Order: sequence, then C-alpha cells, then structure tokens
Amino acid sequence: MEENFENFNTPSQPKSKSKIKGVSDFLLIIRDRWLLSLALSLPFALGYVFIKQQVHEYYRSSSSFSLIPPPAILNLRSVDRDQHVEGLIAKHTEGLNSQQLRTNVILNLKNSPEYKSVLLAPFLKDGIIVDLASTVSYRVEQAGTKSRPRFIITSDSRSAKGAMIIADLVQKEYVKLHKSSKSEKVEFVKKTLEDLLENSLSKEKKIADDMSGFKKINQLPFLEDEKRDTGNRKSQYSSEVTKSRLEQIRINSLLRQILAIKTRIGPTESVSSKAVNDDIAVIKEFFEIDAIEEYGNIPALRQTLYDLERTRRDYEETGSGYLEKHPRMIENARSVQQVKNALKEEVTSSIEDLRDKHIQLSAQEKEFGDEMAKVQLESEKLSEIEDRLKNFSRELTVVQRSTDGIQSRLNEVKIEQALPSEQDEPLRMESFASEPGGPYSPDKQKIKEQGVMIFSVLFILIPICLEFIDNRVKSPWDVEVFIGDDLIGGIPKISEIEERERPLIVGNDLDDGLTESFRSMYSRIQMNSHTDYPKLILVTSAIPSEGKSLISANLAYSCANHGRRTILVDFDLRRPGLHKFCNLENEKGLLSLVNEVGQKGKEIDQCVAETLIEIHPNLFVLPSGGKTRAATEMLEHDDFSVVIESLKKNAEVIIIDSPPIGLFPDSLAIARKVDEVLFVTRYGKVSRKIVKSLIGSIKETGANLLGVVLNDLPQKKTPGYYYSGYYGYGYFRYKYYNKYYGKSDAEETRKTHASG
Repeated sequence: MEENFENFNTPSQPKSKSKIKGVSDFLLIIRDRWLLSLALSLPFALGYVFIKQQVHEYYRSSSSFSLIPPPAILNLRSVDRDQHVEGLIAKHTEGLNSQQLRTNVILNLKNSPEYKSVLLAPFLKDGIIVDLASTVSYRVEQAGTKSRPRFIITSDSRSAKGAMIIADLVQKEYVKLHKSSKSEKVEFVKKTLEDLLENSLSKEKKIADDMSGFKKINQLPFLEDEKRDTGNRKSQYSSEVTKSRLEQIRINSLLRQILAIKTRIGPTESVSSKAVNDDIAVIKEFFEIDAIEEYGNIPALRQTLYDLERTRRDYEETGSGYLEKHPRMIENARSVQQVKNALKEEVTSSIEDLRDKHIQLSAQEKEFGDEMAKVQLESEKLSEIEDRLKNFSRELTVVQRSTDGIQSRLNEVKIEQALPSEQDEPLRMESFASEPGGPYSPDKQKIKEQGVMIFSVLFILIPICLEFIDNRVKSPWDVEVFIGDDLIGGIPKISEIEERERPLIVGNDLDDGLTESFRSMYSRIQMNSHTDYPKLILVTSAIPSEGKSLISANLAYSCANHGRRTILVDFDLRRPGLHKFCNLENEKGLLSLVNEVGQKGKEIDQCVAETLIEIHPNLFVLPSGGKTRAATEMLEHDDFSVVIESLKKNAEVIIIDSPPIGLFPDSLAIARKVDEVLFVTRYGKVSRKIVKSLIGSIKETGANLLGVVLNDLPQKKTPGYYYSGYYGYGYFRYKYYNKYYGKSDAEETRKTHASG
C-alpha cells in the first residue's frame, strides 16, 4: 500500500482543455432534457404539417411545341444560322406570353358553358365567387436542345380537368393566332417598308437639290482661292499691326529717355569747373541716344561741345593751368552754356516730332486693325459656308444608308412572303394536354419531410439553448473550461442511503459504486497535490447544503483506508455537525484545545491526544467543541497555530471541514494557514460566475487549490459521461459490479473492505 503513495506528491500531467463542447457533451445535454424538448418540438412540427396540408389542392397539365429551324440555305435573314434560331425562339416566346393569346383563351372559356362550369366548380363548392379570368393560370418554359428547341405550356388549376382544358386551349389558340396573323403581318410590314422607302427617296432628292443650289449661290468653285487670299491678307495686316505696335513702343522708350535727360539740363549759369563739367557730362549722355544723334543741328552741337571740352582740358593742362576765373576759362564756360541752350531747343523740337510720329503710328495701327477685322468676318463666312456644305453631305449620307437598309429589308420580306409553307411555319405541336391523375400541391410527402426536419432541429436546439441559458455548474466543462480549474471528482446522487449514514459510505462500505467514486477522488488528489506530509486540506463550498461535510468525512475514510493517519476536524464553529454522525458529544474539541493552550502546566500534545476520538482505523475526529461566531478572531491567536502544529505531529493528513465561503469569512481566514483547499459544489446549485469568483478569492489568499468536486450528479449522467466518458474509470466500472462477480462474490468483497 505504501507503494501507491509514492506518486501522491507527483504533479499531474497537464490536461488539454477545450473551450468548445464536444459531441458527447451535446448528446448528454439532449439526453438530460429530451422529454421537455419532445414536448415542445413535436407539437410545433405536427402543427406545421397540419397547416401546410390544409391548403387547396392544385392540379397541373402540360402541352408543348417543337421548333424546327429551316435549313441554313434558306436562312436569308442572317448568315449565322444560330442567330436566326435565337430570333425565332424570341419571337415565339413573346407570342406565347402575349396578352392577345391570353385574351383569346379567356374568350373561348367564357363562350363554353362546359369549360366555365369545370373551372368555377371548386370555388363554388367553397362558397367563393370569382371571375373566370382569375382562374386562368399558365406559364411558358423553353426546353430542348439547340438543334430542337421546345416550348412547354404548363397550366395550374384547382380542377384536374380544368388544368387540361387550359393547357389544350393555349396550344390551339396560339396555332390559330400565329397562322391568322402571319400573312397580315407580312403584308403590313411590306406596305410600311414601301412607304418608308418612298419617303426616304424623296428626302434624299430634296437634300441633293438643296446642296446643289447652295453651291451655285455661294460660288463654291472659287471657295478655296478666296480662303487662300483671305488668309494672306489676314497675315499681312497682322504683321503691319505688329510692326506699328513695336515702333510705338520704341518711341515711347525714347521719349522717356529724352525727358529724363532734359530735366537734368538745368538753367545753371555758373562758370565753375564743376558745374561746367557736369553740364558737359549730361549733354554727352543725350548725344548717346541713337535715335536723335543725327536730328537737326545736334551733330554740329555735338562737335562744338567736344571741341570746347578738349579746349577746356588743354587750358587746364597748359603750364601751371588756367584757373576757372581766367578769361579764357570763363569764355569757354559761356560757350558750353550756349551749346546747352541750343541743345534744349533741339530736344524740345525732337520731342514734338516723336510725339507726332507716335500719333501717326496709332492711326496706322487702327487702320490695319479695321482691315484685319473685315478679313476675319470674311473668313468666318467662308467657314460657315464650308460647314453648311459638310452638313449637307452628312445628311445625304445618313438618308442614303437608311434608304439602302429599308430597301434591303423590303427585299427580305418579299422573299419571305414567297417561301414555301413548310418554312413559313416551323412551330409544330409535339405533345397534347392530358388530365392529371392527382394534385401536385400540396406535396404531402415533402411537407412530412419538412415536418421531420423541423422536429429534428428543434429537438436538438431546444436543450442546447436551455443549457446555455442556464449558467449553473453542471458538468466538467463548466469546471475545467469556464471556471478554469481541475475537476477532482464527481459524486453521484445518493438516493437509497439515509442522510445520517451518508458520511459513512466509505467507512461502512455502504455502496460499492459510491465508495469507488471517493477512491477515485483520492487518487486525483494525490496526483494534483504539491505538498509533503503532514498536510492540511481545507474542504469548503459556496453555500450550505452542497455536501462539503459529506465529502470531508468520506475523503477522510478514504485516506485512512489507504494507510494514512488522518484527523477530521470540524471547523464549522457556527453550525458544527460532524460529531452527530459519529454519535459523539461536542463538549470537547477544537475550541477547548485552543482555550487550554494558555493554561500553565498543560501539555498541548497530551491535550490533543486526549481530545482526539478514533472512529476508524487510522481515522480520528476532532469535533468543534462548541459554537462561536468569533472564529476569525481565534485564527489570529498564536494558541490556534500551536494546536495545528500539535495536530500535525499526530497525523499525516488533516482534513478541515469549514463553513461556506460564500456566507462567512472563516474559510478565507483559515485558507491562509492550510496547505491545500478542496472546493465542493453541488450539481445545478450555484452559478458558474459565483463559483469562479469565490475560487478566485481563495487563490488570492495564497492557498493551493487542489480542484473542484462536483457533488450530487444525476445517475443518468454519471456512467456515460462523467466517468466512463470523461475519466475512463469510476462509477461506470461498478455499475455492473454484481453482474460480473455475482452476488456472493460482491458480498465477500464488501466484507473484505470493511475488515480493513
């Protein structure tokens, strides 16, 4: 037995967790709610079938035509025979769906009392008055192959004979309508084309006459010469205007230069060397203007000024040089002033001449501009004439093409009119309408199949939808995927064992399957455990009545049966109950031990040994020793830790049964002092979110969570899912325990377990 505990502290292998429920999960969900699903889905499906079968019966009959295309050699409308066949199909499709055909069919029905009676009989039977036209219903479909197209006429009616009558009449009336209208249509088309041809020829002649008259009036033979002459004159006038504008620009520039220098030639009479030299410099700038350097007396004045300048320079350089007040220097200065005054007169005269010339150029520019405008008008007129002539040509071309098209179509019609009757009538009746043997609607077989499908879908979806609406913990998927923790075990629902004896299932071996469930849970605990001996295991739940005391007691028996010295501690100090199933008094226990620690002379180990009660080999019980609401305060005292340490000396496994963690803080307080925590939840008792939140609170204390025990599982779920399907062992192995071993062998096995 010791060898079985070598793996007690070995970490379990990580298990893959699917966030999606498998097929087996959904099958269990359906099996759990199949009766409710049946009660909801079956009436709905039957109601659907019943309602669908209450509609009126309709009958269907068909007739058909076959289209025999003419040989390619006789296909004069188009080179491409396929295009011709497509045209025939389109024509007959339009005819079969025409309002004229429908009108003819309805008139025949109204004129026949027999037909009228047959079609209206089903409506009169129901007490409904309808118009005969509303009972006529048919459609035309194209079928067959390219080489042998077909037209199928399908009629629907509430009368079997009525469906046949409509399909037959549509077929016959279309043949009549097609034959009677064929010659009339051809003759009408021929007459129309002849009228169009006459009008087109008349229009063509009028356009030609108008164009000829237009050419004569506008002398079109000389049009090109006039266009060329107009272009030359336009170019010449444009060139002259450009020259005039350039010359005006040049004169304006000269005027600005002359006026700028004129303002600088002032009336100064000074004979100082500086004033004279400045006047000479300004005058020389004026002489540098090319346009007036030869104007009037300017050449002589320029020569005189250069001579005076040279003489003045000689005076300044001779000997010691003449001063500016020397008579010769004064005379020279006066001569320069005379030149300056004479130059001013010439400048004034030149300005007047330039301005006169500018006026002449402006007048010349206007004259050339007027001439160029006249030439532009002539050019535009010639362009209009040319455009008008082109319009005549285009109109004539369009009319000629139209005339050719009308003539070609008229020839085709004449040829078509002369074709043999076999080719004139390629549409032939293929099959005739017959009275249907039964209604096509409603399709009872199809409705039944739809009802079965609706029932199947609802039967599957209803349980699944209810399962997802219900968020209570009910499966390993809820624990391991949604909550995110390991499922340590699942305890089946206990119904045949009295409640006061249920904590003794493993101790007294009351049920083989239940006993094996706790053994399996023990094995899972040893695989998930990471703590060495001795160890403290806290068992708690979310709310009362979830079976934590049941789990604690039977787990303690399992540990003891596996050879581990075990102590079961009742820490539910608000509502103790473990002493009851052992038939023990609750005067001494955990509370009394904590109180005795503080007394002098008391050996705690001796007190613990005296307080522990052995109820089974290797199993001892420590009752609560009374009730108190100050459990959390007691946990903070050192005396409580001393008691726990003493208990560890007396056992390998200490299982502590605590109050519900969702109601009282006691479990969270003691969770900080234990090694591992086992969370118990009852099937369908608490929501997944609450369980997940409480487990999160436990983990926040730093305690190691072994996993979750799912208690009170329905028997119908346990064998097929939670153990055989999910773990591969457990209750399912013992379902056929007695069948396999026989009753005598089973009793012997139970006695063996009981003896130890």
